[in-house]
Amino acid sequence: MFRKNKIILSSLFIVCSIQVFFAQVTITVPAGNPPTNTVSVTNTEHRKPLGTYFGYERTALIYKHSEIGVYGQITSIAVYCDSIHTPGNVPLNLYVKERTDSAFTGLTTVSSEEAAASLVYSGTIPSASFIKNQWVTINFTTPFSHTTSSPVEFIFETNATGAGNEGVSGKFFTHYQPTTSYYTSQYWNADNTAPAGIGVTLSNNRPNVQIVVTASSGCSGLPNAGMPTATNDTICFNTSFLLSLQGASSATGLTYQWQDSVAGSTSFTNISSANANTLLTTLTQTTWYRCAITCSGQTAYSTPKKIILRNFMKCYCTNLGGGCSNNTAIDSVAIETTSLANGLTGCSSNNYILYLASGNTSTTLLRGHTYTLDTRFNGNVAASFWIDYNRNSLLEGTEWKQICTQSPSIYDTATVGGVFTFGIDSVFRTTFTVPTNAQMGLTLMRVRSRASGNANDSSTVCTSFGSGETEDYYIDLEDVLSIQQNAYDKYQVTIYPNPANNIINVETNFTKKQTINADIYSINGSLVSNTNTTNTQSGIQFDVSALPAGIYFLKIATNDFSTTKKIIITK
Repeated sequence: MFRKNKIILSSLFIVCSIQVFFAQVTITVPAGNPPTNTVSVTNTEHRKPLGTYFGYERTALIYKHSEIGVYGQITSIAVYCDSIHTPGNVPLNLYVKERTDSAFTGLTTVSSEEAAASLVYSGTIPSASFIKNQWVTINFTTPFSHTTSSPVEFIFETNATGAGNEGVSGKFFTHYQPTTSYYTSQYWNADNTAPAGIGVTLSNNRPNVQIVVTASSGCSGLPNAGMPTATNDTICFNTSFLLSLQGASSATGLTYQWQDSVAGSTSFTNISSANANTLLTTLTQTTWYRCAITCSGQTAYSTPKKIILRNFMKCYCTNLGGGCSNNTAIDSVAIETTSLANGLTGCSSNNYILYLASGNTSTTLLRGHTYTLDTRFNGNVAASFWIDYNRNSLLEGTEWKQICTQSPSIYDTATVGGVFTFGIDSVFRTTFTVPTNAQMGLTLMRVRSRASGNANDSSTVCTSFGSGETEDYYIDLEDVLSIQQNAYDKYQVTIYPNPANNIINVETNFTKKQTINADIYSINGSLVSNTNTTNTQSGIQFDVSALPAGIYFLKIATNDFSTTKKIIITK
């Protein structure tokens, strides 16, 4: 249906919305269907882009702007079904982005293709939608703004899970052979888990498509900058996320400049090279973002968007795999001269466990001190451990230490110094030193085992293993006792009201402005709240209204001081 937006003119002034749409246009690529250059392709390619023979299939398709032909809001894409044989439902995620090049120069990963792409559809296409010799249309939940002459890429994710839900010929789609010889299509597949490696095919064959665009004119007047939306409003440290604009003008001739501010929703500065209608970035602290959109010298600013740095304790990777059936479990973990002494544990459920921050599964370590970690395993493993000294959730290579690349069990025998020995010592003693600049407060220690002969090193902290076990422990990092005692004598912390209902006030006699970390633990040692703030003369307030009634412990820590206070919350 032909549609136009009305523009109201005044003899005194002109109020222009830059979002002037001409019409809804349907573009068929290639023109006409079926095309004269329909090609016979393999079953693998014939299934693209909506096959579910594998549990997880991925297809990326690139189209030049000259093929699309118009600027505006892309609202749907359709593919032509030419054959069915008991097709399966298609759980689908569809992403779209503009890219700088019009072809794949080599095989890549799905994650690299989806970087800076916008999720435009997430849902399930029922099997009944697949009818021979008919289009299958995917209407976007969120239209995609195509405002530049850059090529457009569509990335289809089908997620039937397991080993798929249809036969190899469940549904096929018409493909054509373009006149160009460069690669415009890429495909990935895997059973049981999403493909993480590079694609399995590159091709210049693409399925027939119909792309619907609500076309727009060139820009004029003051644009509408809309409101930024994010893939997630709470982001872990150094994790990529995508910002896009909702309700913004769509037209040719627009320019974009993303800005950020850590001081609040004011005092924004330009972000270098952030000149597209989307922004892919990472977060190191809570930050506000906005986008400036300009047309013919007139600039509008989007509503500011706050992206919160997530509590680092909730950001550790935990999808770690493993399997103890081949005697690769962690049997005992202890740190000598401390309260951490967790023994004879066997294999935990799902090969992973996070122990509470209490009793024999936690301890306090002092900065600058050297300790000995004792570990034992119930078979031949490669093992490593990490302590997150800078408390950023990344467990980096500088925070890693190898325990062993192979380990004996208590029943092993060996020739030691020419003497045959039975029942050799199966406990590994690994020394480590807590850095003097380690961040004080509760942090994570991770111990991982894996069958010997496999990599278990500084780069595998988040790798999904096929054997072994992972155990996580909460460790409290503190300063040396002598410095702590001086700090306790010097600093005072007052908490009121206590008991409290909704708000807890904290007053200190700190003479300088400094960052304060506040952790609240339940009576069983679980971390329930974490806040980083700056002390002021008026004191600090903590909102505890979301916590159930009970006894808790509030730990206040700066760079050279920490103290723990018991608090009671009533309702």
